[in-house]
Amino acid sequence: MRVNLDDDESIIASLPKIWGIALGWMGFFHKSKEGVLALTNKNIIFAPRYLFITSKEREKYFGEDKARVTKLTRYSEVDLDEDISKNERSLIVPIKSVVDVQSVTIRKVNFLRITFKDYNNKEKKYDFGITKSVINYPQRQPLVYYNLDWSLWVALIKSHM
Repeated sequence: MRVNLDDDESIIASLPKIWGIALGWMGFFHKSKEGVLALTNKNIIFAPRYLFITSKEREKYFGEDKARVTKLTRYSEVDLDEDISKNERSLIVPIKSVVDVQSVTIRKVNFLRITFKDYNNKEKKYDFGITKSVINYPQRQPLVYYNLDWSLWVALIKSHM
């Protein structure tokens, strides 16, 4: 039985090892987290979770420096629902509340930026990217990001808006 996802909700695309970064005052109070970015037919979901992937899988999801539109192997709607339940910092953005989706360049690195309205009708922004290197002490945080082409994800999300 699903708790956080509707019964008719299904995953369209998902990516592992994505870092979610809150912008503005939200980013000041919250550290960035590594997790799974998923697009369903109703929501954009970021669930903090560490997933190990091999170099062959990495090529499948991020080959030729492009964020591919694909589904995670062995990761279903039930797994996504479980990950949302395990971590209260999971981000669930209804597609109807999305104001803008674009690829932005910050310090020569492309990020997927999602702008949406929250429950209080305030505009929030999140950036998503993948890292080349991570520091583990005192807390796991990204150091250097890959420069990915997010155009496929931008087009897919805009087609569902």
